Amino acid sequence: MAFSETDNLDELAIVVPAGEAAQYFYGDNLEGYFEGVTHRTAGGSGYWINGTPVFRDAVATVGGEALVPEQALGADILPYAVRHRFAAGEVGVSILHRQRAVAVTVTPRQAGVVSLEVQFDRCVTAVAVQPNGDAAGVKLTGAAIAAGVAATRAVTVRGIGANRLRVRVAGRGSVTVFLAFAATAAQARARAVALVRADGVAAHRRAIDDVVGRSRFVTDHADYNRAVAWAKLTSYFLVTEEFGKGIWAGLPWFKNNWGRDTFIALPGTLLVSGMFDDAREVILNFLRYQDTQPASPTYGRVPNRVQSATDIIYNTADGTPWLIRELYEYLQYTGDLDLARQVYPAVKLAIEGAIATFVDREQFLTHDDADTWMDARIMGDLPWSARGNRANDIQALWHNALLIGERLAGYAGDARTGRAWRKRADTLRANFIKRFWNARARRLADRIEVDNRRDEKVRPNQLMVLSIPMIEPLLDERQEAAVVANAVGSLLYPYGIASLSQDDPYFHPHHHRDEWHHFDAAYHNGTVWGWNAGFTVTALCRVGQTGLAWKLAQNLAFQVLRLGCRGSMSELIEAVPRRKGELVLSGTWAQAWSTSEFARNAYQDFGGFHPRLLDGSLHLHPHLPREWTELEAVYPFGRGARLLVNLTRWGRGLVLHARMEGGEHPLTLCVTLEHAGRRLRVEEPLLPGHPVVIELEGKRARINNGAPVDTEAVAPVKPLRFRTPSLAAKPRALREKHFLQTIIEAGRYR
Repeated sequence: MAFSETDNLDELAIVVPAGEAAQYFYGDNLEGYFEGVTHRTAGGSGYWINGTPVFRDAVATVGGEALVPEQALGADILPYAVRHRFAAGEVGVSILHRQRAVAVTVTPRQAGVVSLEVQFDRCVTAVAVQPNGDAAGVKLTGAAIAAGVAATRAVTVRGIGANRLRVRVAGRGSVTVFLAFAATAAQARARAVALVRADGVAAHRRAIDDVVGRSRFVTDHADYNRAVAWAKLTSYFLVTEEFGKGIWAGLPWFKNNWGRDTFIALPGTLLVSGMFDDAREVILNFLRYQDTQPASPTYGRVPNRVQSATDIIYNTADGTPWLIRELYEYLQYTGDLDLARQVYPAVKLAIEGAIATFVDREQFLTHDDADTWMDARIMGDLPWSARGNRANDIQALWHNALLIGERLAGYAGDARTGRAWRKRADTLRANFIKRFWNARARRLADRIEVDNRRDEKVRPNQLMVLSIPMIEPLLDERQEAAVVANAVGSLLYPYGIASLSQDDPYFHPHHHRDEWHHFDAAYHNGTVWGWNAGFTVTALCRVGQTGLAWKLAQNLAFQVLRLGCRGSMSELIEAVPRRKGELVLSGTWAQAWSTSEFARNAYQDFGGFHPRLLDGSLHLHPHLPREWTELEAVYPFGRGARLLVNLTRWGRGLVLHARMEGGEHPLTLCVTLEHAGRRLRVEEPLLPGHPVVIELEGKRARINNGAPVDTEAVAPVKPLRFRTPSLAAKPRALREKHFLQTIIEAGRYR
């Protein structure tokens, strides 16, 4: 294979040429993160702990020669460290996993005395070194934290200014210096010494290897493999314990636990990667904040945002049904019926609270104009992109939540309530088709307004009507194909899907054009959101447009590896490039749901793995791009179990080898394979140590060298194509200053 995710983490290196300033970040998975820039001393904002930047950088000197990043021969951004290369040696900096500490490893090419100049943030106004044997504690005036210094050889430490330390290392050769942080200098010193004794760098590498290696996805396209591995990792760097276990929405501005963002990001961050204990904690933590006050207008909801123990808001219609969806997906991955029964009262409260307050006679979940993910408001008041009072994605989530509720009610012995929710779900589906589907134009409305008018603005939300359902779809296959064709033809650029069609009069091609409009005017009115590519790929694969999905995924892989914050993805891209082909990134430089959706697409859409442990089965329906000839995957599920898949294709032939490791009970493997115009569907018992081997050659297929299996012809689909971004018809956003705000404030938004 072209790349192995776990054999050698160094194979994941993002190599940065000499002089290039490439942004990167690492998270400590407690409540801190580090932002840096290659070839720049203290180029990023540094290591943030407790909401404050503390450590900025460390410059090594070897034999009297300063190894300044600006003069490096090149840099490698690795999963466990950033490493600058010099003629005199290498300097690597690691933010240690769950340690609140930094390790600086200096590897000289020739013998020489090593020293470090440690730079703290400007908030530190004085340093007071407290030597103690071969290590030191350091009081940092101006910071609500202290530092400790120890190394793999004896060190002497002294202050050399208001916010700098000189660390001189005894002896010669390679050395690792640990800089730990704690409440007091003594505690920080003890932590640094403990890291030396425990070989903290090796432990850190093992932890990162575990994060990357619990799951595996390897094709014969090396850059895509690397991008998937990095997306898993940087998504996980945003898992935090700041307010209980959660997932930060994005850095630097959304360093909070946002309900909607958390649960959209959860499958690509924690489920496909096999971090099931973390996923369980995230779900329980958000349920801890559920609104349980019967008189509250948001009774039953989980928060939209948790910013502190007392700063909690509930102003979203979709955060709670997203939690219910991801609870169910977690249960299918793990079979954790104990949790299903434990949280059923909270799920029941959420559903019944919504029914009492927000559900109308047609069983739609109603909501305010800015209570969907398109939630920007003018100065916190009027919505920039009104979607009330019934948006299509909200109804898909609500329908899905009712059906999940029915299943959970069954596990809890509450069949009567389950039947009532099923009845509501069936009524909702019938009314959804009636209200949202335009049979003549074969088009789905984005929302139904309060007066029952249909808003048919072309937005990407319609694709979520395909991607959200986990039990039953809302649309039939022909309707789904029409929805995808409409969305792709109007919105899908090679680099992502626009939030509003460029043909719409409200379209804003540029996020930041401050002389013409407030940037929030463009936020959901044209700007490309990275996470929307996730449900777009899902929808494309679902209707047989795998080729276009792969082209989009390749372009996203380029973004992960070579644009903006390396290894991650930005929140936004401007809809139309300022210069031909030059993308303009915007919003946060690392956004959880952007990278997590990219990773999820690999495992669930192209790889096609969907465990259904509640039903005793594993589903495998890969959507393989024509260019792929090999796939090697490790799919985690259950309690330490894995499905190992090897797939090879050539011409008209295909061989699939699937083997289960660690499964506690026999399962049924449900496989759907499509190749060379043929499709087969099989269900086979899956036992540990007994692989399932499927061979397909033209019209013929067999399982485990046994009897032939029937195949069927697959009807070809007309390939869809990207839309070309264009300003040929100059939009009003570039002709009239603040035109949209004027329309909204005058009450003329349509």
